Amino acid sequence: METAKRIGIENEQVRTSRQKKWILLGILVLLFISVMLSIAVIEVKKSKSKPLVLINQTEKKFTKTKTVSGRVVQSHAETIYVNAAKGSIQEIFVKEGETVTKGQKLFSYEGSTVAAELGQAEVNKKLAETSVTQMKEQITSLEQDIREAESTTTPDTTNTTNTTDTTNTTDTTNTTDAVDSANIATKAITIQSLQAELNKAKAELRTAELNVEKNTLQSEKLKAELETLTVISNTAGVISNLNQNVGQGFRAKENQQLAIMQIASNDPFQIEGKLTEAEKAKISSGQSITVTSKVVANKKWKGKIAEVSNYPTYKTTAKKDKDTQQETSPYYSFKASIDSQKGLYPGYNTTLDVIVQSKQLLAVPETSIMGFGKSTYVYVQKKGKIQKQKVETGQSEGKWVAILKGLKEEDKLVENPSWIVRIGTLLFD
Repeated sequence: METAKRIGIENEQVRTSRQKKWILLGILVLLFISVMLSIAVIEVKKSKSKPLVLINQTEKKFTKTKTVSGRVVQSHAETIYVNAAKGSIQEIFVKEGETVTKGQKLFSYEGSTVAAELGQAEVNKKLAETSVTQMKEQITSLEQDIREAESTTTPDTTNTTNTTDTTNTTDTTNTTDAVDSANIATKAITIQSLQAELNKAKAELRTAELNVEKNTLQSEKLKAELETLTVISNTAGVISNLNQNVGQGFRAKENQQLAIMQIASNDPFQIEGKLTEAEKAKISSGQSITVTSKVVANKKWKGKIAEVSNYPTYKTTAKKDKDTQQETSPYYSFKASIDSQKGLYPGYNTTLDVIVQSKQLLAVPETSIMGFGKSTYVYVQKKGKIQKQKVETGQSEGKWVAILKGLKEEDKLVENPSWIVRIGTLLFD
C-alpha cells in the first residue's frame, strides 16, 4: 500500500517537472516572437519613414595577393681576402663599423723590395734621358760641321799672276791645280770623317732612346705593382667582420683563402626569401608588393619583386619514421626591392603581400548585399519597381564587393536596404 502511494507521488512529481519545462519553453518562445515582432515593426516603420536610395554600380580594382616571408639584407657585400703572393701586411687603414667610399684605401702589403726596384728604374731612366740629350746635341754639332765643310771653296789664284812673265804661266797653273786637288781631297776626307762620327752618334742616340723606353716601361710596371700592394674599396659601404687575427706583419699561407674584412654596400636594402614550387608558379619579377614587419608596428613599405631564381635549391624534410627515407623539397630564392627603407634594417623579418592578379570589376557597397553564402541577392529597380535579384559575389576590397554575375552595368540598386523590403514597391524618378 505504501509502495503504491510512493510510486503515485513520484509519477506526480515527474508530470509536474515536465509541465514546468513546457511552460518555461512556451514563455521563451513567446518572448522570442515578441522580440522579432518588435524588430519587424521597427524595421517597417524605418522602411516607411526612410526613403529607399538607389545607386549605380561602379568599377573598382580588385587584387589577389600571395603572402610570403623574407628578410631584409644589404643589397650586396664585398669580401676582401688576403693575398699570400703579395707578402706581409704592412698597415690596415680602416676600423670595424667605419664608413668608406669607393676607392678609399683599406690596407697595404709590405713593398720595400718593389719600391727599391722602382727607385733604381727611375735612376736608369734619368741617365738614359741625359744620354739622349747629349747625343742630340752632338748630332746637331756634327751636322753643322758637315754643312760648313761642304760650303768651304778653294781660293782662286789665277788673278795674282797677271804681272809675271808668260814664261812662268805654265808652272803656276800646274801648281794651282795641285793645290786645288789637295784641298779637295782634304775636304772630302774631313766630310767623310764627320759623317762617320754623325752616323755613330745617331746609333748611340737610338740606343739611348731604347734605354729610356725600356726603363720607362720598367718604372710603370713597378708603379702598377706597387699600387696593387695598397688594397682599395670597390664600393661605398660600411666595414664589417674585420678579422682581428690579421694585423701588421701577418702573412697568409700559400693557397690559403682568408677573409680580412667585408664591406656592406650603402645601396638601398633588399629583401631576400624563398618560394615553394606553388608560390613560384604565381610570383615573378616586376610584381608589386606591400611589406610589413612585426618589429615596426603600423608601418608599410611598397616595392616590387626584383628577381626570382629559376634554379631550385633542395632542403631535406625529416620524417618521424627512421626507416623511411627523408624527402627533399625544392625552393627558389627571390629578391625584392623597396621604395623606401626608412625604419627597416638588415636582419629584420618581413611579410610580403605580393599582388599576383589585378582586375577591374563591377562593384557594389557591401551594405547592398543581402543573404549569406551562395544565397546572396540585392534589390534592383526594374520597370519602376523594386525587385529581388540573385547575384554571385567575389572578393571584397574595403567597403566594396565584386559582382561576378547577376547584374548589368546599367542596373540601379538599393544602397542600404532593410531586411524587410516590400518587393514590387513603385518608384518614381
